[in-house]
Amino acid sequence: MKKTALLTCLLGLLGALPAAAAELKDVFGKEVPIGQGRPTLVLYANKGTREELRQHASQFLYEVREKKPIVVIHVDLRDVPGLFKGMARGELRKSHNESLNAMKDLFREKGEAPPPELDTSLFMVADSKGEPHQSMGLEKGFDHVFAQVLSTSGQEVARGAFSDGTRRFSQAMTVAPSVASRKP
Repeated sequence: MKKTALLTCLLGLLGALPAAAAELKDVFGKEVPIGQGRPTLVLYANKGTREELRQHASQFLYEVREKKPIVVIHVDLRDVPGLFKGMARGELRKSHNESLNAMKDLFREKGEAPPPELDTSLFMVADSKGEPHQSMGLEKGFDHVFAQVLSTSGQEVARGAFSDGTRRFSQAMTVAPSVASRKP
């Protein structure tokens, strides 16, 4: 009887793990599909890195378009006073739509139709407490966009300053899931 109860508890815990990992939601309340068959580029940004993100992200995403990555932008709101966090989330929703339109314009400028999955590839996550940023070693008020590439199964394959490692990040998106455990 004890073994059955223990096994039931373990199975319950294992069943709850993916649910907890899947709780990451964007500013629209949509679940972020990490590790579901497409590589993921996670960008860690704040209000001070906004211009850097705009300068480099669109071109990089255009260059890796054939890999059809999921893009998650964790926006650090630790610098935003509590009363204004709601307004900041609204600005992120607006910025999300502007970013999608900018990407569509870039494709058209290059003579290509925007890919159909583009609208379901960008996720902006408001981070009020800074936990994801802290896990990457980013202190409040960091100066540069930080990037993390996750394999199609959700395992980390590369990380570092975004503007310094775009070639490495592009290559990391093609790493097989079995190789993903060995970081470059």
